[in-house]
Amino acid sequence: MIPNSFDSIAEDDLLALITNGISEGRTIEYKRELPGNSDGDKKEFLADVSSFANTGGGDLVFGMDEDKNLPTQIVGLTSTDIGLEVQRLDSILGSGLDPRVRYAQKTVLCQDGKKTLVIRVERSWTGPHRVIFKGHDKFYARNSAGKYPLDVNELRAAFTLSSTVTERIRAFRTDRIISLTNNDTPVPFMPGSKIVLHCIPIESFAGRPQYDVLPSHLDPLRILLRPMGSSSYDWRINLEGRIVSNVPQPSSSYTQLYRNGIIEAVRGNLLGRNSEGNPVIPSVAYEKYVVDYLPSCFQVLQKIGVSVPIVVALTLTNTRGVEMGSSTFGFEDSGYPIDAETLVLPEAIVQDFSTPAGEILKPMFDLVWNACGYPSSLNFDPDGNWVVRR
Repeated sequence: MIPNSFDSIAEDDLLALITNGISEGRTIEYKRELPGNSDGDKKEFLADVSSFANTGGGDLVFGMDEDKNLPTQIVGLTSTDIGLEVQRLDSILGSGLDPRVRYAQKTVLCQDGKKTLVIRVERSWTGPHRVIFKGHDKFYARNSAGKYPLDVNELRAAFTLSSTVTERIRAFRTDRIISLTNNDTPVPFMPGSKIVLHCIPIESFAGRPQYDVLPSHLDPLRILLRPMGSSSYDWRINLEGRIVSNVPQPSSSYTQLYRNGIIEAVRGNLLGRNSEGNPVIPSVAYEKYVVDYLPSCFQVLQKIGVSVPIVVALTLTNTRGVEMGSSTFGFEDSGYPIDAETLVLPEAIVQDFSTPAGEILKPMFDLVWNACGYPSSLNFDPDGNWVVRR
């Protein structure tokens, strides 16, 4: 792929492809013109995009001439309205692939007035993706020679990878919940109920990546990774990567950044008591901790080079008999006690780091309120935005 951040791609990056003789292959392909409106052109375009998504991701460069798979010159696009062409391509991709793929498009303006279009297709962990345009029912992948249709064995392996990744993520989460329920933590930790937030990159279990988390003691990662709801903390390297925990110990909050990109943020010591002396969840405080902290996790993942999609999971441990504090201060009007020892809430798959935290977390928060006898969280406005109740 073009060795630059997508938003920063410029003419010099395209000229470097020519100078360095970067051949078409697994992660890049050159096209002189945009796809036409014929069925054949649309099928070819869909096959190109899906093959990148089903393999390792890649760049389609339109407006670049090639000879024997090598880029030769920037010829530019003949269309006078690139914006309309982008909309047309979006429409083709939206209706021609199942499931849809994630991609970005960027118009690159060259000094001589020529325009090129780069489409960057992300590696997909929710595939394999199939071309479904007008009965063209095929799956494609890529190798050094370009795209090719998957055979039966390769297709079976692709589906198996998708299901295996899901199973491995849930097995990891289950193992961590058991450990945390037993207070088996990486630092001495207060006993009792815990809020556990996991951010799990799908690629962590599909490609076995290792990220450089050791230099992350430098700002701004050190600030972003402060323990949930804490400002005074220790920061050190451990076997798993980097851990930050509040002081003094035993801690009531820590965040573990794993070398494979997983973030585990745990907050304890949060329950209060209502006027009857029953343990309650301070509804505003606990939701605010998580809503405020999730964007910091996303920023950390972006800075160390993690790609979406990300599985976000929320768990509450040691919850049997706990009620919801739904008043302004979080300790009255408690509804009904939770009858489950652990609330393992369904995961959310996040496809964009800019997705608002409240949008991701609301279904999880609602289920916690359901467990206490309420129809939904009281901390969201009619438009689904998280708000602080007064």
